[in-house]
Amino acid sequence: MQYLFLKSQCADKVWQYFSLGAGLTHGVSLQQVFQRWWKHPANVYLKPLYQALPCVVVWELWKRRKKRRYGGNISLNRRIFQVSATLHNLLVYRFPKMKRLSSNWPELVSELESYIPRLHYRRVCWEFPSGQWIKCNTDGASRGNPGKSGAAVVFRDAAGDFMCAATRSN
Repeated sequence: MQYLFLKSQCADKVWQYFSLGAGLTHGVSLQQVFQRWWKHPANVYLKPLYQALPCVVVWELWKRRKKRRYGGNISLNRRIFQVSATLHNLLVYRFPKMKRLSSNWPELVSELESYIPRLHYRRVCWEFPSGQWIKCNTDGASRGNPGKSGAAVVFRDAAGDFMCAATRSN
């Protein structure tokens, strides 16, 4: 197993490509490789990729072995591309609001290390009801499902004056 997933020429080059991009050195045993990737300090965006990467690499190396065993051949570049594509898809699934991410591993790591999400603020204000309408504002919350919960309602007239309110909790 060590040879197939870590020490073979193909495995060594795949691990080198991804390790250098993340600033890691790969270990002597497969267990060390998994531990290093899992424990490598990373931000919230890189951590899921670092934790998934060893499994994805091992899976792609296994697929390559099976393909070669039964008469096919898959290039090293194709393995690296497949691992990169899988990690890119994981990132897109995990963080759908991130746009225009690189599918090149070293560039992706660099982008995610310096990524700062843009926060958009929108001011929300209470508005008076129009004409002779009465406005009913509600709110509610629960702790668990099922669990303690509460709700409230407030009625105001067109001038914004308080008319009545009610609450309920259980």
